[in-house]
Amino acid sequence: DEDAEAVCQKKVALHRKKHSEGEWLEYQEIDVSQNRLAQRGCKAVVGVALQCSDLRVVKLFKNDLTDQAAPSICRLLEECLELEQLHLSYNQLTGQGASEIILAASRGRGSGAPRPPALEQRRERRERGITLWLRLEHNRIKRSTKLLEDLWEKRVDFCEARDAQRCGPRVCKRCALVHLPYFSKQDADDGAASPETAAEVVEVVDTSAPSGSTPSAPSREPAAPVRQRSKGAMAVVSLEDEEDEEDEEDEEDEE
Repeated sequence: DEDAEAVCQKKVALHRKKHSEGEWLEYQEIDVSQNRLAQRGCKAVVGVALQCSDLRVVKLFKNDLTDQAAPSICRLLEECLELEQLHLSYNQLTGQGASEIILAASRGRGSGAPRPPALEQRRERRERGITLWLRLEHNRIKRSTKLLEDLWEKRVDFCEARDAQRCGPRVCKRCALVHLPYFSKQDADDGAASPETAAEVVEVVDTSAPSGSTPSAPSREPAAPVRQRSKGAMAVVSLEDEEDEEDEEDEEDEE
């Protein structure tokens, strides 16, 4: 966590030297996956994220995040409304922390109390492509199906993205507020711990980043158009090879 704080401070300081003081950070993606980040490190990363003007993706998978990190994550979701993807798989979150995070995502993207939005709001989100892709699989969440049922009863608008042809990181066939793909795949009951991770943060790299059921009700709405992303800086805290960044996506190939 101390390493994460130091890296974040250094990263922001370097950016300030290149740009005018007080300007928003230009990062579209922050990747601090496969570290040993806990509550303190997560808070530092969120602090950087909230200074970004066009942040789209935050990768926090394969860390040591517990429910103590949930308040920082909730703040990110409630204040960074243009966020498209948040990757939290392979951590130590329980059902309580996961519920808080999902509710925060719903609050941030809804209006008032969590409830199915009006058709106009759905259409606007479809056109803008801002359904959040929230990865929470392989945490310590028990009774994941019951948790989703409880959220649905609270009228939280989510989709499990079971239709791979019409649901993905930038598109939802229902234009739901939140995507929860692979949510049923949890490590709570088998005693499996998170995969071992490397010990230290090694480097920070700046690159130019080009653009690129429980409850889920079916819909005949057309698939959403993909939003074209502008070029921007990408903050990456990496450990080893770039190919490791894709480890989390292996689950998608099995679907």
